[in-house]
Amino acid sequence: MSTLFHTGKICRSIICWIIVLVVGTSSFYSCKNANTKLIVFYDKELESMKAIAKKENKFFCVVLSRPDCPMCQHYIQHFGELYNDIAEQVIFNIVDVSLPENWWYQHWLGTGASPTTCVFSAEGELKAVVEGTKRNAIECIKSTVTDHARCSPYFYRTRFHANRDVMQVLNVLLNCKLNLDKGRPICNEINVALAQSGHPYAIYLKAISQAEKGQPEEAAYWAGEFLSMVNSNNYDSRVYANTLRQIKTIIHPNYNPADEGVLLVTGELSLGHSKLNQPRPFTLTLTNTGQSPLQVHDVRLSCSCVKIKGERQLELQPGESQKMEFIFTADVKGNVIREITFFSNGINLMETIKIRARVS
Repeated sequence: MSTLFHTGKICRSIICWIIVLVVGTSSFYSCKNANTKLIVFYDKELESMKAIAKKENKFFCVVLSRPDCPMCQHYIQHFGELYNDIAEQVIFNIVDVSLPENWWYQHWLGTGASPTTCVFSAEGELKAVVEGTKRNAIECIKSTVTDHARCSPYFYRTRFHANRDVMQVLNVLLNCKLNLDKGRPICNEINVALAQSGHPYAIYLKAISQAEKGQPEEAAYWAGEFLSMVNSNNYDSRVYANTLRQIKTIIHPNYNPADEGVLLVTGELSLGHSKLNQPRPFTLTLTNTGQSPLQVHDVRLSCSCVKIKGERQLELQPGESQKMEFIFTADVKGNVIREITFFSNGINLMETIKIRARVS
């Protein structure tokens, strides 16, 4: 059971919201109006949500969240206040996408953004995908539920090309995924999805379905296509990182992760006290702890306040270590956290470390 909810009282001005945990659900009750309530499930399977929504004849929203996402937690804590006016028309399900059983949501949508809200009709058809929690994003969700209005594409950044309506593509892919889970053939559906878009998830499902049909050569071909696409795009490398062992096993049945290169970088680096606008050099050591040569092909910096000295690429032989030099120049005061992400051809395509500093 996920711990995304904080049981207890949340007081805001004169309104008190109490989260009451019942078996498998969390219901928000307003002390201001006890006759209105918003039903919120968490980590419930999509098929179960579809059945409940159909029975109740209500829309349902699946909210992708993470326990380490402060914005997600703030959003969840104020659900009652935000959606009290549509409580009779919609059911919510909070999904912790850090759990392995929920990874597929981000693969399907092609996004790692949290929180992201998927709005479904009572029949289980995806109507809108909304990233973020700004006021206009909330209104977009409400309008979809109340008058079935189409949300602006502004709220969902698609990172794959599609020659058909994006929601239509996602609905086809969702049906493919759910049918594949039930052991049903998806040949026609997945071919439609492939014809409609260049979504990596369509290629992934094609590879998996071919493997399950006992067609190893076709499965290996599509797995290779998927791997090539993901390796060529840093964003896709992040979203689909936890699919790669499965995909590589399809390509090479005797694949052993222990034979790959493994990048090791310090997990977190504290720079201590730093001065505003004063350059602060620091060094990171990168080590290949695996059994094969490893190429670091890119380094992504989370802000312009961190710069890299020298090249962004290097090659590490098994057991070899090399240093990379950086400069941190604080542009704001207070406790600062920044990230550096390394992309490689190792078993984990990306490794991220956090840089912390106290700036005055």
